[in-house]
Amino acid sequence: MTEHASTPSIVPEAIWTSELLLARAARYAAYAFMVCMPWATVFMDPVNPHDGARMWQSVVMSLAACALARCGGPWYPVSTAGRCALLSLVLFGGLSVLAADKPTYAGLEASAAVLLVVVAAVIARTDATILLRELPGVLATSALMSVLMELPRWAFFLADGRVPQAADFGFMYMSHRFFNHAQSLILPMAFLPLLVPAARWVRTAAWIGVTGGLALLWRTGGRGTVIAMVVFAIALPWILKSQAKQVLRTFVLAALGGMAVYAAGFVLPAWLLGLAQEHGGNATTRLATATDSGRFYLWKVALDDVMRHPWIGVGPMHYAHLPNLLAAHPHNSVAQWAAEWGIPVTACALTTLGTLLGRAAKDLRRATQAPDVKMLLVIAGLATLVGAIDSLVSGTLVMPVSQMWWFIAIGCMLACSAEPRSYSPDAGASVRWIAVTTLVALHVALSAITYQRSIQPPEPTPTGLQRTNVPRYWINGFF
Repeated sequence: MTEHASTPSIVPEAIWTSELLLARAARYAAYAFMVCMPWATVFMDPVNPHDGARMWQSVVMSLAACALARCGGPWYPVSTAGRCALLSLVLFGGLSVLAADKPTYAGLEASAAVLLVVVAAVIARTDATILLRELPGVLATSALMSVLMELPRWAFFLADGRVPQAADFGFMYMSHRFFNHAQSLILPMAFLPLLVPAARWVRTAAWIGVTGGLALLWRTGGRGTVIAMVVFAIALPWILKSQAKQVLRTFVLAALGGMAVYAAGFVLPAWLLGLAQEHGGNATTRLATATDSGRFYLWKVALDDVMRHPWIGVGPMHYAHLPNLLAAHPHNSVAQWAAEWGIPVTACALTTLGTLLGRAAKDLRRATQAPDVKMLLVIAGLATLVGAIDSLVSGTLVMPVSQMWWFIAIGCMLACSAEPRSYSPDAGASVRWIAVTTLVALHVALSAITYQRSIQPPEPTPTGLQRTNVPRYWINGFF
């Protein structure tokens, strides 16, 4: 059962109403996360923004799990090969968790992964017309807030007599790099309210968010995000050939607006106030001069882990456990999955993602789809794709904000699927509730245990160095 008013109720009205309320509560909690994270964590002092966002993520995932238990999930036809892939995923994934050196951390990673899939499923069971009514305002506000939260520091540094550089931004994300990870999803999705009918305030907020976001992207020099946006800008008009003119016009205006904001925010103040202008951190310089020796080292560490444990990996989240001096993840999602979960799980995960994107491509060929639904399908599908592309050189699928955005984008893409869906709240409800209660209780318990450990004074590493504030699940990601 969807939330379509025309859908007949197959259960008593009181039950249907509770189902509706739970589904809405979970969906609105996801929307609140998109708008409020990470700036709202300022009210959670002394918890740092990364850990605060992770805690709110757990709240959203728990609500989504309750909604799925009560409502049932979307059903899609699965081939025999698909069933075998899912069985292999569960089998090898379970073995990887059980064989891990630190089962507490492996179980936390696994439970979080399952709950993130649940969030996507709850979004996917929503009718696309409802999403088109709700999402434009959410996406516009999210993009706007991602820009407004950077204005105080921009003003502070100008008042202090210098033009802010890349490292001066993304404070609430704990790093401008994590800010760029979120932008890889926020900016593509923020084009939706510019390309579908929306209220004037929504379009205004979206324009400010997109143009300001592009200016901040160029200033912070996120190369992976720049590449993701280039792919998005090329692919969207190419796929939507019938709407290519409107899309290209919007992209040109957004690019010109971003240039104007960049000039007004960074070039003009330096000229008017006589400040030294440094471009060391912006995208032009980073694309031309930056090296990737650090990433190559991390990838080699991951490859060594794969060679030692090709079938079940070293254990979920365990890249953060084994000694290296740079990061708690290898800045490559595929290398991370292969190193920690093993090759079979990684192959199944990539096959599943490819199948979902292939389903979206198949749905695009249906002439009966409404233009706005097709626009949502393409934008959400491309956001999923470019987020995955960025994750090949960064931690987009590791950091809590960008991680949530990616799974929500997947849910939006699936919501536009043309495949038949069946929602039976009563079928298997007791089994779902038992599974969900167990999963959520396990996740909350493991989160509490590992968080308490993460805030303890760190122990020296084998090299004698203390590795702190290198995020993975919590801000102190090594364990």
